[in-house]
Amino acid sequence: MTRTITSRRHPLVAYARSLRDRQTRERERAFVVEAPKIIADALAAGFRPHLLFYSPQRIDAEQSRLVQRAERLGARVVPVSDEVLGLVTETVTPQGIVAIFPYPSREFRHPSRESVLFLVIDRLQDPGNLGTLLRSALGSGTHAVFLLPGTVDPYNGKVVRAAAGAHFHLPIVEVADELPPWVRHADQFVVADPRAAMTYDDVDWTRPSVLAIGSEAHGVSPAVRQLATHVVAIPLRGGVESLNAAVAGSIILFEAARQRRKATGVTTILR
Repeated sequence: MTRTITSRRHPLVAYARSLRDRQTRERERAFVVEAPKIIADALAAGFRPHLLFYSPQRIDAEQSRLVQRAERLGARVVPVSDEVLGLVTETVTPQGIVAIFPYPSREFRHPSRESVLFLVIDRLQDPGNLGTLLRSALGSGTHAVFLLPGTVDPYNGKVVRAAAGAHFHLPIVEVADELPPWVRHADQFVVADPRAAMTYDDVDWTRPSVLAIGSEAHGVSPAVRQLATHVVAIPLRGGVESLNAAVAGSIILFEAARQRRKATGVTTILR
């Protein structure tokens, strides 16, 4: 039986805490997942954690089954004290179970029954906004997300929590230099800009499409702007000048999903 870790100086505790640093995450190709629901979703999707910590005093019956499932899959499962659990998590009140997963690899597969829809995120710095956009991208049927240089790390803890499991289902590509040609030269490359004259719902989103979302302070870069075939805005009332990136991007993505559902006559997103 594995002994409960009670020391904050234990090497496994130090390792988990080191993954709060982006450079360490990138070197280890691993990240921390705190929410039991996300952990369960990742296991169901076929991903196995390197390591799973749990507090025997804190977990409930459902989480106990989750621990057993991870152990059956070959994960190293380690009981820890409540104090140690608090050290390896970033949330104020951890839920009893924390896992370290390798970076997931989801290959992009060209859809067979609909045109592609890509999301490009350019220099967005707020982790909550990025996580929300990843969650909306998955929910709207977006086929892949491309993160340009200057964008917050997608494996940041706040991003992972806000994305609510999207990392394990959606191809997320960190672009080192420029977008692949097959993204840059899609039928339409749509840039969101609150100053645009064209509205987002005037676009025919049933065509092969790219939506680019930039930072709230500066928008997209000039290089991305040059790729635009359309620049669109969301009409606002009440004196509101703009929406944050996550809200604006989500509205546009779900307009694309609405048009695609209407065109195909199905109520679920085809992938």
